[in-house]
Amino acid sequence: MLFIFLSIGYYGLSIGGFMVFVLALLFPVFGFAQTYSSATLYDLKSNRQKTLFTLNVDLAPQTDGLQTLTEFRDTEGKVVVSEKGLIKEADVLSYEIDRKQTGEKGRFQVRDGRIYFEYEGPGGKKKSADEKLSGFVLSTPNFNAFVEKSWDALAAGKPLDVRFAVWDRLETVGFTLQKVGEKDTATGKWMELRMKPTSFIIAAIVDPIHLWYSQADKKLQVMKGRVAPKIQKDGKWKDLDAEIVYTYDQKSVSK
Repeated sequence: MLFIFLSIGYYGLSIGGFMVFVLALLFPVFGFAQTYSSATLYDLKSNRQKTLFTLNVDLAPQTDGLQTLTEFRDTEGKVVVSEKGLIKEADVLSYEIDRKQTGEKGRFQVRDGRIYFEYEGPGGKKKSADEKLSGFVLSTPNFNAFVEKSWDALAAGKPLDVRFAVWDRLETVGFTLQKVGEKDTATGKWMELRMKPTSFIIAAIVDPIHLWYSQADKKLQVMKGRVAPKIQKDGKWKDLDAEIVYTYDQKSVSK
């Protein structure tokens, strides 16, 4: 998906990491009964017959916010990607990722009206950059919190512009999130959201991400698009589009 998803270079970095967004998409619920989630990543064309990875998301309340912990595992149970984020209500404060498959690490912090990026490549070479905030910063940890906060506007069909923090690009990139449909399912009605680049050039190359949320509880049910893990083909790590199907449970978490 574009040089965001196609790994067309910038700073010599792969942008497949944007779709790291794609997701762990975490699930903050602000109360004592916290929701945590798990998910299965299927080959996009397998009709949910070919499992590629699994995903687990956990929550850990902190004095300054809510910590999100995410792990992607392969079919043998090995962790291939791990993420840690810190959010306060719908705002992301920090994010870290370790893509063990490729030996890449990244992080960013939001403070004092700026966002500060750091990236470490497979050979240990480090890069950093920062930019002034120019819109709402969206990332994996706060994605669903933003959807919940903006539910009424999205349900009404209003397009919302955001700046997605792309860890391996060392910058934020403009995207628009908008409702594009509804569907009836056995568990109730779902709202379909589409996320696409605001740049016409990028949008001509990048396939949008589609997400389906339950209207009853505002939880993410299914996502189709670029994901954080990569897939190995012909001896090389390639970007991966997949279908993610989520499940939920409850556990007690002290605030």
